[in-house]
Amino acid sequence: MLTAIDHIIIGVNDLERATTVFSQQLGLAVSGGGIHPAGGTANRIIVIGDTYLELITVRTPSEAEPGMLERLAKGEGYLNFVLASNNIEADSMAMARRGVSIIGPTPGALRAADGRTRGWSRTNIERPVLAQQYPFIIQHDSAGEERRYRLAGWSTPPEHPLGATKVLSTTIAVADLGEAARRFQHIYGLHPSEPFSGEADGWDAMLVSFALSQSGQHFELAVPLPLSVDQDVDIEHLPGPGALARHLQQFGESLCRMTLAVESLEASRRYLDEHEVTYTLREGVHPVLWIHPDYACGVSIVLHEQPQ
Repeated sequence: MLTAIDHIIIGVNDLERATTVFSQQLGLAVSGGGIHPAGGTANRIIVIGDTYLELITVRTPSEAEPGMLERLAKGEGYLNFVLASNNIEADSMAMARRGVSIIGPTPGALRAADGRTRGWSRTNIERPVLAQQYPFIIQHDSAGEERRYRLAGWSTPPEHPLGATKVLSTTIAVADLGEAARRFQHIYGLHPSEPFSGEADGWDAMLVSFALSQSGQHFELAVPLPLSVDQDVDIEHLPGPGALARHLQQFGESLCRMTLAVESLEASRRYLDEHEVTYTLREGVHPVLWIHPDYACGVSIVLHEQPQ
């Protein structure tokens, strides 16, 4: 069963700089990480609740996936996200029975600086690359608090000065919402919601969501709405008018945002203001804050208040 958003992969050119940006400017504390013995990459980990962000960089270009090199050549940003499975053999077999082209499950591992390793099994959809439109599925060799402990570098995951407590959702930009909803339903065996407007988050999009009921999380598909003739299109980033369409033109169908829960949006704003991070605040019954990608290694991050 697909249970949760396991992690979100963010490609960066300079891992040390990205670590500083996320930990010091954005207030998302970085903890574990290491090198991948295969694939020519290295990473750092940010554990948020039961999900984690993976900052990943190319360590040895000759060993790295061409797709990752091509994506990073366009700039830093989201590569993909990953869905957690509690029985990857069964989930993989179910995909194959639906006629989905898969590769796996195959083993993977990461080695920390002190030599300790953690492992997982991974099943890819269609092709074994990180930077693509389809999340792969994963099952770790540990679960619960033990998994969180290993992810954070064999230590207790730190709290985040930004106040982030959970990853609520991820969003994939698509060109045709109906077609993409049917395609993702076929691949993952999940049922899409009815289409809904992005108005609550203050952006020009129509979306459907796929619930991951065990975790209370979901992932979304979003299609840009046509621009009206009187809209200002000077803003280059989400949630500005036209930004989602530009994302599709530049990167194709791919991850375009993640949404985090914070304990207090006002406290998060104070932190970002103190660290001179620019954001867009959408006022309303439930205010929402969009951190500008220029201040987050190319990724759009949305904050929703969800007190503990």
